[in-house]
Amino acid sequence: MPSTTSPDAKPQEIHQAALKARSEVVASLEARANVIATARLVVFGGAIALLAAIVFAHLPSNTWLGVVGLVLAFGVLVVVHARVHEAKERKVAAVRFHERALARMAGKWRAFTSIGEKWAVDTHPYAGDLDVFGKASLFQLLDATSTRFGEEVLARWLSGDAATPVAGDGAPDFAEAIRARQAAVKDLAPRVAVREELAVVGSLLDEGKPDPRPFVMWAGQSGAAQSKGLPGSLRIVAVLMPVLTIGTAVLASIGLVPRAAFILPFALCIVILASLRPRLAPNLEAASSKETALSRYAGMLAILENEPFEAPALVALQKRLRESGASATKEMASLSRIVGFLDARNNEVFRFFIGPMLMWDLWCALALDRWRARAGRVAFGWFRALAELEALASLAGFAFERPDHTFPEIVPEATFEAVTLGHPLIEAEKRVSNDVSVAGPGYALVVTGSNMSGKSTLLRAMGINVVLANAGAPVCAKSMRVGRIVVATSMRVSDSLDEGTSRFYAELKKLKLVLDLARKSKKSNAAEGTVLFLLDEILHGTNTRERLIGARAILRELLAQGAMGAVSTHDLGLGDLETEMPEHVRNVHFEEQVNGDVMTFDYKLRKGIVQSSNALRLMKIVGLDVVEG
Repeated sequence: MPSTTSPDAKPQEIHQAALKARSEVVASLEARANVIATARLVVFGGAIALLAAIVFAHLPSNTWLGVVGLVLAFGVLVVVHARVHEAKERKVAAVRFHERALARMAGKWRAFTSIGEKWAVDTHPYAGDLDVFGKASLFQLLDATSTRFGEEVLARWLSGDAATPVAGDGAPDFAEAIRARQAAVKDLAPRVAVREELAVVGSLLDEGKPDPRPFVMWAGQSGAAQSKGLPGSLRIVAVLMPVLTIGTAVLASIGLVPRAAFILPFALCIVILASLRPRLAPNLEAASSKETALSRYAGMLAILENEPFEAPALVALQKRLRESGASATKEMASLSRIVGFLDARNNEVFRFFIGPMLMWDLWCALALDRWRARAGRVAFGWFRALAELEALASLAGFAFERPDHTFPEIVPEATFEAVTLGHPLIEAEKRVSNDVSVAGPGYALVVTGSNMSGKSTLLRAMGINVVLANAGAPVCAKSMRVGRIVVATSMRVSDSLDEGTSRFYAELKKLKLVLDLARKSKKSNAAEGTVLFLLDEILHGTNTRERLIGARAILRELLAQGAMGAVSTHDLGLGDLETEMPEHVRNVHFEEQVNGDVMTFDYKLRKGIVQSSNALRLMKIVGLDVVEG
């Protein structure tokens, strides 16, 4: 499969073709594995039979050559079988990658297991209301990460940490940072083979998403922290003692010194190593425990290191892998060799005889110190770069699979303008899109309409598309202009028995959070972004008179603080604000269509205040007949 796909090919066709090809390879490898397994059984049985014939039939002694040949053949078959099995596992992982892509495009992504529930915080300004995390969430749709670091980066971007650059130093302009991320996503999107390989290598990790922190923390610690420092004089000891021990043994073997002379330097080696054990053991044991982590992540780092990316942000990520002066994959290979030498101690003969004679533990400890001094301090940067690549690959998969979405124009000023804006979590065949605009700070939409007409969905579509835009992803719209805005919502509100909180009081707490963010934004001159408030059925937990008074006051205060946004309401009196503040408030509405007892909705946004209501009709439809009077 080429690194990038043809721009004329449809995403479904590309994934279906790749799925078919990978499935055929899996079937071929499975058949080959079965043949080899059968051959192993035959060879093993033949070796046993020949051995029995030698013992009981007294075959000639040269028959043993046949036994040796069968044993060697069995060993070769074991190695080949393991390689075929590994190749099959990789292709199975590739099959899963394309199956998941097709499932997302078919609207079956809600069955995916990664839902990001750990990132769902009740006090977050918008995540709960906009379905950013949890079941049937934006995170569940997007997530294609394989490591805990990658998942954290993606979750942070979706949580609003938008200004953090993808790579590089300093604090770039917000628009510049998002444009850089967009360019990286655009570069990765057509590189289906690269994203497939990243997913394949990541799938070979442990169950779940492994956390690289233990390895990173060990690698980044100074030698003094682990081994209390290894003085340079120990290098002399590491050279001198093996020379003295081996030299004495050689001299003793040719009779130049007494044979017992070998015992003295060998015993001295054991004494020196025993005295150094408190310094060496923690470092050596920690390194040995990281062996699986090396092979676990080296393949993923190699993908980032070797792909000829064009986007500056991705090129910057690649530069992070060379911060030690050598490439990350070479440094990991070097560490892997050291750990391999270290684990030679697992052989009992080596540990108790050869190891002490060669001062093996000391040599390994010195090599580890050199590696950590050279590369350990930048290991975090490697995994940070890998995590950002995984997060970008998740967004790139979303971009590739949704060609009807578009990358928004990121502008310096706070604004929200969208043409044919839809909700990305609603499937295309069910989605209804609308043109929506909020001119800027101090400007609001008052959205009225019947029950079930689409008011809440419109507000959520506005919010979740801003979340996508701030993350650097494409949005569900034909076009969109958006500036640096921070989403704050009050939509889903529920009481809490544990806290003794009523529904109305819970809503007040959410509204206060929105107001506090607006005031903070004004105080900082919108340095951190202008608040985009999205308030659904504001204050509907109290009576009509107080609800209208409170809603008007809250909306006026938000606009006075320079916030912008939209409010949905059943209180048509809130629409009077358009007359009182024509430069700041605009009325829009949804309405139903009635044909006899049948009521339908077209979910199209219209100008002005709604002129009808449907509560009584809905009650009648479900069998609750109400007599007006």
